Amino acid sequence: MFLVALLLRLGFGLLTSSTFDPDEFVILALGKAVSHGAAAYGSITYFHPPGMLVLFAWLSPLLSWWWPLGRVVIILFDSGTAFLVWRVARELRSEKEALVAGLLYAFSPIALVSAVRIGPDPVITFFGIGGLFLLLASRSRAATVGAGVCLAIAVWTKYPAVFFVPAYLLLARRRSPLLLLSCAAALVCLLVPFSGQTRAMLAQTVQWQLGHRSASDLAHRLGPVGVYWLLLNPLAVAALWKVRQPLWIVLGFSVGAAFLLTSQAYYHYFVPMVPFAALLAAPLATSLLKRCPTFIGLVALGASCLWGIDIAHGTPMMRLFVTASSFADAQQTAVLLDHSTNSRAPVLTDEYEYAMFAHRKTVNYFWNMNTMVRARSLERHIPRLSAVVETRGDPTYPPGFIDYLQDKRFPHFRTRATDVWLMHPLHNGRVALAVHNARASGPPASTNAGARSSVP
Repeated sequence: MFLVALLLRLGFGLLTSSTFDPDEFVILALGKAVSHGAAAYGSITYFHPPGMLVLFAWLSPLLSWWWPLGRVVIILFDSGTAFLVWRVARELRSEKEALVAGLLYAFSPIALVSAVRIGPDPVITFFGIGGLFLLLASRSRAATVGAGVCLAIAVWTKYPAVFFVPAYLLLARRRSPLLLLSCAAALVCLLVPFSGQTRAMLAQTVQWQLGHRSASDLAHRLGPVGVYWLLLNPLAVAALWKVRQPLWIVLGFSVGAAFLLTSQAYYHYFVPMVPFAALLAAPLATSLLKRCPTFIGLVALGASCLWGIDIAHGTPMMRLFVTASSFADAQQTAVLLDHSTNSRAPVLTDEYEYAMFAHRKTVNYFWNMNTMVRARSLERHIPRLSAVVETRGDPTYPPGFIDYLQDKRFPHFRTRATDVWLMHPLHNGRVALAVHNARASGPPASTNAGARSSVP
């Protein structure tokens, strides 16, 4: 099961290799900064608990050689989740139904696209399901403590891992006090290294998350929730009414409705619901597979290929709200920076990938910080900057900052995806050459490096 999921994800990753989610480079850039001594929540800003920063700080020496290895790490985590779904199902159902449950997770379009991007959701899903497996496979104290540690690691990585708690408590029953105590103790131990930044961490990971946006209207949230929670899990929805299910599985899937109450709902938020959907759907899917297994297998494989091709080449509406920025567009901006700016001077970018691909230092800033800083604070950086980059679309800098750049009449260039202002261009001839080369540039297939889809 692990190998099947791994091969599917490697193939899907190749199909979608021309695209990325800007959130990936927030984690890469900040993980690299932490590995070089930067203080999380102090000298750098991050809006989640520190799990991913710690992981990618450890991986930084490897990723400095080839950053896509970070994607491989996430693929390995998610392939492990497919294995765990199979093992959980073996404790509950027949061997055939367990196999089908694992395959349902492996082929899930939500899990596939999230597994080939660098992000925390596949990681919290792996640890969340791992803890549930420990509770299910053994009633020993060691297993209960291990489950609590798994839950703590998941929460330490991203707060929405608390959505696993109801399923844990229902499964643990009388073991719940030991489970919660071990989870709390493990979480405290994991957060001790950041105790000096407690107030800043709470401000960035709790206060900001709760207040950075006004809640969008219900109709706006119904689209993503309807697609990623219900539409892409039709057999799970049908099984709720047709098959008797353990309550903890039903509850684990049902918490997806909680995203109707949030300010935003993005595709990768729903990865933790997919294992429960696979467990729910396994009996119905098994009965369908008895009739025409080869045909259904080919359809599933073909649908996965079409899903990958659509993400790589489709329109935003066809991608069903999946963020798929173009590497070719990002590289075009990177070539412009590389040819027209001093390599020793930092650049200010609203997305980290431009500076990383151009091998430039950057200021501690990305798009979600536009409500946390004022234009004046960014203007103070101008004398030491070589360039400012803004991705076209929603405003990514604090009000007034772009007006300041325009009033100062800095040389301004446009690429397919960005606006670039040069503070100290090398000279006009080099800039013209840079623009020419940028237009002809392709995707950075093997760029050595160290979003605006969602909260990073």
